[in-house]
Amino acid sequence: MRFKIPTAMAGLAVLAATVALSGCAPAGSSAASSHEIVVGAVAEPEKAPDPIMDGSLAGYNYYFAAFDQLARFDADGKINPLLATKWEHNEDFTRWSFTIREDAKFHNGEPVKASDVAFTYNTIKANPTGDPASYMEMFESAAVGPQNTVEFTLNAAYSAWPTIVTGVSIVPEAVYTKLGSAGFAAAPVGSGPFVFDHYTRGVEYVLKRNPNYWGTPAEIEKVTFKTVGDADARLNGVQSGSLDIALIAPNQVSAVSGSSSISVKANTSNGVTFLGMNSSAGPLANQKVREAISLAIDREAIVKTVLAGRATVDNQLVARNVGGFNPNYPAAQRDLAKAKQLVAESGYSGQPIPFQYATNGRIPLSSEIAQAIQGDLAKAGLTVTLQGTDQASLSQIIYGKKAVAGLYLNTYAPSTMDGDAPVSSMFGGQQNDYAMLPATKALVAKTRTVSGQARIDAYSELFRLNDAQALIVGLYTPDTSYAVDPELRWTPRADGMITVGTASFGKG
Repeated sequence: MRFKIPTAMAGLAVLAATVALSGCAPAGSSAASSHEIVVGAVAEPEKAPDPIMDGSLAGYNYYFAAFDQLARFDADGKINPLLATKWEHNEDFTRWSFTIREDAKFHNGEPVKASDVAFTYNTIKANPTGDPASYMEMFESAAVGPQNTVEFTLNAAYSAWPTIVTGVSIVPEAVYTKLGSAGFAAAPVGSGPFVFDHYTRGVEYVLKRNPNYWGTPAEIEKVTFKTVGDADARLNGVQSGSLDIALIAPNQVSAVSGSSSISVKANTSNGVTFLGMNSSAGPLANQKVREAISLAIDREAIVKTVLAGRATVDNQLVARNVGGFNPNYPAAQRDLAKAKQLVAESGYSGQPIPFQYATNGRIPLSSEIAQAIQGDLAKAGLTVTLQGTDQASLSQIIYGKKAVAGLYLNTYAPSTMDGDAPVSSMFGGQQNDYAMLPATKALVAKTRTVSGQARIDAYSELFRLNDAQALIVGLYTPDTSYAVDPELRWTPRADGMITVGTASFGKG
């Protein structure tokens, strides 16, 4: 926990800040105490932190503090109204009407209007290179409707549209139009429980409590997202008191269990860690090589030994708490003998297969996981060369214009708690769809036109085709564990985002 300090001590605080991991020295004009939270963020957005253009998990942590969405998932993954009070749809799910609450205000005091909502969505549509546009292909247009509503027109049936709106932060039309994307990222205006203070790239993103929040005001006065890529540094930060919340690796949990200086809180992740492949080049263009890779990997051993059992083997590419998951889908198979046979039949001649992964960042113990996979593939007769890099560089390769060289380790945790975003990226003709199969693209489209069990069945059909072609190898769904200040009342979310709007200090 942290307190404002008397002005007379501010000089000492600044000196201390130069050596503290948090880099934060809150100074006040009075001796009155007020709490703040410092979050050890794994990474920061690769793009400028503008919610119209950026859709990274790191960015959503900021946006969910400073902005509101039409609806939001609670900690358990249940969707609830936020800026919208209710919604309804037509018979075929192609038109949706959301009623906008009338008491919400932006940080500049202006009311949140239906026109701001329509502007936000239409601006995302007008910027197809932005991350949010990648999971809104079904969106056609938004218009202001009668009685303070926003009317959404979709280009195809989409029964899961309310999950999409949970990831879209509403911006004020007048401000965004005046500043543009870069200007707005530098001085954002939202309607959330916290107000933007400052951002230093590579260091921190700082917000302060919004005393005029239309909803229940936050108890925390200040929240700092401190970029700390190294897992040991994050854990040490919580132990020393310079951080209050930090994601920790599975093998760190037992080491701090029972500690008086750390409380461990966990939830099942909404993301599947997977082994991606550039199936269009080199040895990976051979289906038998890809099948051998899938059969050779010992997922159970990775979960048990590397991840200390704090994960679940999962070869579906959506997690069990995400829309599209089938609890009855066949389990992943390991057959080393068959893998060796397939390698021999493929004509593989020992050509090294590059394996790119981040040595720190979004996937805890990524280096150890990569080494385990390399060892498994060596047993099948495949030569894999490890190419570890930083998270930012890997993300630029995976999501940029440059193709991945061979294998890559990645995870996709959809903030919308729905499978549409990951499967669109992997199989719908986007950057990570190296195979570009008409059949997978058609199945992605099919998942959007059905609901209920029929939608789950469509996802299963897509995943069976993926298994048959061995295009992307699902590995596991991790448990997400956090080291937390024992005095902090805070609940981890199923969607993996760190939100502090309802957090508070004090035992009990």
